[in-house]
Amino acid sequence: MQVSSAPIWKRLLALIYDALVVTALILISGLIASVIAQGEAPSWLTQLLIVLSVGGYFWRSWSRGGKTAGMRAWRLRVVGMDGEPLTSQLAMKRLMMCILTLAPTGVPLLTGWLSPIGQTVYDSLSNTRVVAEPKPPKSTQ
Repeated sequence: MQVSSAPIWKRLLALIYDALVVTALILISGLIASVIAQGEAPSWLTQLLIVLSVGGYFWRSWSRGGKTAGMRAWRLRVVGMDGEPLTSQLAMKRLMMCILTLAPTGVPLLTGWLSPIGQTVYDSLSNTRVVAEPKPPKSTQ
């Protein structure tokens, strides 16, 4: 399968799509924290559940197929620099680099225009890249 670097505009749209998933995870985490606390949950419990659920979502998505829900919708995939699928360790490294560079703000995504292969600062630091997958062939049935 031939792949090429993902355009920044597609990555931004996938980020917006994933923001909806993250919003749902935050709400569910707050609900679970309230149920565990049997009322108003302490902030540390809510924050812990949010970090675990949101971080787990990205880590699991990247280490199991290289795609989040937003990336699936836009036919994008995270791979290593050689095009190989991400290992669990590399997916965790990418997650940490995304957090450190404030990737959820969307601003570091703009650094992709500075790289000849469209790598953002967090892609470079984690030795990963996002590629666009070609459209599947149309069925003749």
